[in-house]
Amino acid sequence: MVVLHVRWAASSSSFSSSPPPLMGEEEMEFLYECAASAAVADVAAALAGVAALQARLLSLCCCLRERGAAAELERALAEAEAYASKEQVRHNRFLSPRALREHIKNIEKTAIATVQASPEALCLQQKSSEEKHENVQLWWAGKELAMGKNLCDYIGVNDKTKIVIRLMQAPHEH
Repeated sequence: MVVLHVRWAASSSSFSSSPPPLMGEEEMEFLYECAASAAVADVAAALAGVAALQARLLSLCCCLRERGAAAELERALAEAEAYASKEQVRHNRFLSPRALREHIKNIEKTAIATVQASPEALCLQQKSSEEKHENVQLWWAGKELAMGKNLCDYIGVNDKTKIVIRLMQAPHEH
């Protein structure tokens, strides 16, 4: 499997429905694994999905922290932030979309139980991260990867490759 070290700019991200205030961090990172023969369009959609979940989780943590968190909620927030942190890249740990969703659900459940308020009042309601992410661009070695090609067209067929990919939103054309 090819390891993709994905970098994306959180400040200009539209992977979530509202740009997250990510504690001053400008760039987020995560690791993703796929086959060298994977279609670039499929990889781009998967990476955008993980980026959206990562942004959603970190924005949720930030939003709830600003409101003041009880001890049980603080524990859940700290655990979730540690999981979604770009520090995971340094420890060679991959982000799982399933685990990100579980952290989000856990935080929402804990927040509702500890604060005893509605999800709307806690800023928990947001568009689903399952939506299609269009206009995504992948860049590697200074080149945009064409959506109609496979990853191996750029990096070869060696499945033991690790590359750094930049994930970006394509400029909107009006």
